[in-house]
Amino acid sequence: MVDGRQMVKRGLVATVEFDIAHFRVHTTMKGRTTYLLPLPTTIIGFFFSILGRSREEYIVEKENFLAGAEILDLAGVSRENAQLLKLKQGREAKTAEEIMILLKPRYRFALWGDERIIDELYNKISSYDFHFVPYGGISDFIFWDVSNPKICTQYTMKRKIKNSYVPSELMEFPDLKTTSLLYSLPYLSSGELKRVIMAYGTSLNLIKDVPTLEGIPLYKPPLEISEV
Repeated sequence: MVDGRQMVKRGLVATVEFDIAHFRVHTTMKGRTTYLLPLPTTIIGFFFSILGRSREEYIVEKENFLAGAEILDLAGVSRENAQLLKLKQGREAKTAEEIMILLKPRYRFALWGDERIIDELYNKISSYDFHFVPYGGISDFIFWDVSNPKICTQYTMKRKIKNSYVPSELMEFPDLKTTSLLYSLPYLSSGELKRVIMAYGTSLNLIKDVPTLEGIPLYKPPLEISEV
């Protein structure tokens, strides 16, 4: 219940573009690999920054939302390598660091939750009235554009998704092409290490139906199947 009434849910989808972006894989530190698409926790945080929600509000409210993403375009992937020099007493210490960067990625983000928050978010995006500037995983990588917001009142259950992601245990097989990109990457869920399959230029066939908005799968953070 919310303010004495039954919570009514609806969804929003929007096109989100970055000049460069990096969504750090949970288990990487020095060699920072990026997810091909942001996980639901990142997407919810992205939208919450537009609304001006605090970190404390985000921690409490994120469990009430489902989110997901579809990748529409990607110019390429860059790897930056650097050697750090640390001066210590009597000696020098050198460490190598690498960061993987996505070049000009364009996504369709989806969010499902309380209709009042969805409506507020739709109005904010439509008027370009952002409380905080959202960014692409790292605060230096601010967004390029957020456009084409659309309200969805219904979701569709699907067993096949395209240009998106799925927990590895739900995937049956991919429809691979010579130009397809397919990543298997780790993520943390309640302290447990799991794997996510991310695809670009191909479809993923699943072992069960998942809720979707315009073909974009919806997951509970960090990447769980949940009732809509």
